Amino acid sequence: MKTVLLTGCTSGIGKALSKEFASDNHNLILVARNKDKVLELSKELSKKYGICTYPILCDLREQDAYQQIYRQVEELNLVVDILVNAAGFGIYGEFVDSDPVLQQELLQVNMSSLLCLCNLFGLQMKKRGRGYIINFSSISGFFPGTYMSSYYASKAFILSYSISLARELKPFGVKVLALCPGVIDTPFYNKAKADKRHSYLLYRMPPISASKFAEKAYKTIKKEKIYYKIIGIKNKILVFLSIFVPKRVLAAILSWIQAKK
Repeated sequence: MKTVLLTGCTSGIGKALSKEFASDNHNLILVARNKDKVLELSKELSKKYGICTYPILCDLREQDAYQQIYRQVEELNLVVDILVNAAGFGIYGEFVDSDPVLQQELLQVNMSSLLCLCNLFGLQMKKRGRGYIINFSSISGFFPGTYMSSYYASKAFILSYSISLARELKPFGVKVLALCPGVIDTPFYNKAKADKRHSYLLYRMPPISASKFAEKAYKTIKKEKIYYKIIGIKNKILVFLSIFVPKRVLAAILSWIQAKK
C-alpha cells in the first residue's frame, strides 16, 4: 500500500483519479481549498475502499502553499510515494482584456506551486531512491492556444519541465510523468468561461468523461511510464500533425476552434 498526495482532488480529473487510486488500495493525502468538498470526498473514499485518507486544506494560489502542504505532511508523519499535481485552471478570452491578478494566480497554481511541490517531495524521493511524480500537462502544451494563451503556455511549461525532471531523477530511481489529456468533460470549461455559452470549443472538440480518462490514465500510471503520455488516439494524431504545421497557422486554427460565440 502506497501513499498518494493528490492536488485538485475535489472535481473533474482529480476527483476521478482519486477514486482509481483508492480502488487500488492506496492511501490518499487529499489537497483542496474547499473544506466541505474535500472532507466529503475523504469520508466517501475511506468508507467505500477501507483506505486511510488525510484531507489538507490549502489554496494553491498562495505563494507559500507548497510549504503549508509539506509542513502538514510532516506533522502527519507520512511519506509520499506518489505525488500527483492535478490542480489547475484556465482563463478564456483575449489576454489583454483579462484581469492581470487572475493571470498571476493561474501561473501560481499551474506552474509555481507544482514546481515547488516537485522540488520538496522530489528531494525526499531522491534520498529514498524511489518515488513517482505525475504532473498534468495537456495536448494544449503542444499548441499556441489563441484565447487561452496563458493556460496553453503553462501546460507547455509543465510538459518541458516534467521531461527534463524525469531525465534528472531517473538515475536515482524516481520516475516522472507528464499526462497529456485532450478535452475532458469537467467543470474546468465552465470556470474558465470557455463552455458552450461562451465559445465553440466544446462543439468542435467533443469532450470525453473524466472517469473514462482517469481509467485510461491509471493504466499508464500502473505501468510506471515516464517522460510524457498523450491519452487517446485522436489526441496523438493531432499532436503528430502539429509537427508539420507552422506555429502561426496552428494559432489561426485554434482561434477558429475556440472562437467566441
